Amino acid sequence: MKPILEKIDVSSNEGIHAFIFEGTHFDMPWHFHPEYELTLILKSSGIRHVGNNISDFEPGDLVLLGGNLPHCWKNENSHTGTSRSLVIQWEKNIIHNLPLLEPINNLLTKADRGLKLNENIYTEEIKLMHHIVETNGIKRYLALIELLYAIVAKNEYVFVAGSSYSYDLSTTTTTRLEKVQTFVNKHFQEKIKLKEIAEHLHMNEQAFSRFFSKTMKKPFFLFLNEYRVNRASRLIFETDLHMSEIAYECGYESLPFFYKQFKKFKGYTPLEFRKMYKKVR
Repeated sequence: MKPILEKIDVSSNEGIHAFIFEGTHFDMPWHFHPEYELTLILKSSGIRHVGNNISDFEPGDLVLLGGNLPHCWKNENSHTGTSRSLVIQWEKNIIHNLPLLEPINNLLTKADRGLKLNENIYTEEIKLMHHIVETNGIKRYLALIELLYAIVAKNEYVFVAGSSYSYDLSTTTTTRLEKVQTFVNKHFQEKIKLKEIAEHLHMNEQAFSRFFSKTMKKPFFLFLNEYRVNRASRLIFETDLHMSEIAYECGYESLPFFYKQFKKFKGYTPLEFRKMYKKVR
């Protein structure tokens, strides 16, 4: 599917669009829009793509995105049931450049790389998000200012995209990256050769490697292993499968290599990760 510039339905008088999405899947393709966005996952799980980052998401996932930052949330292929999210989007120009609002504007500047908020800290702010959906007009605007100021005051967030990340919003670039994501999602359980993915994009291997590294600020196989590890992490805490089974399910033929890659991206071995997750659940 060709990636799109999403047109946000914001009122010219209000500049804020707030809603609860509900459907069988999060099916929006890799996309971008000039508006800021705050997304809270209410139900469902899967993989989140923001800029050059790939991460798991589950209920409680709370992310603030800057304008024109490409993103999408994708459910697992095996997902059944309902997917729900609470989304607030707003135009840049409604937060004025006043000294009083400088802390909020600094926060929004940081959001150009995406910010993952600590959902365990932001309980009251999540209530404000629901209030923004339910109200309108000046009350909605004031609630948004209150919400953003509360996020500034808590200061509990981490960057999502890498510090060197920048993005080319040309149609050719976004089309290629959408094809890469679709190909990886379909074939990550198999052995993927650089030649195969390059041919899928009608490029030679060298040209594809240069394109991907320049655009995503990471080599393709680093991206692929990050994707596989995130898929594996879901199987680790959602199933009782043995690590060898999980490794195979996620495209790893070597268990030691799987362990090495998992610890590289998660900071723990798969077994440590499972034990840690069970303790916090």
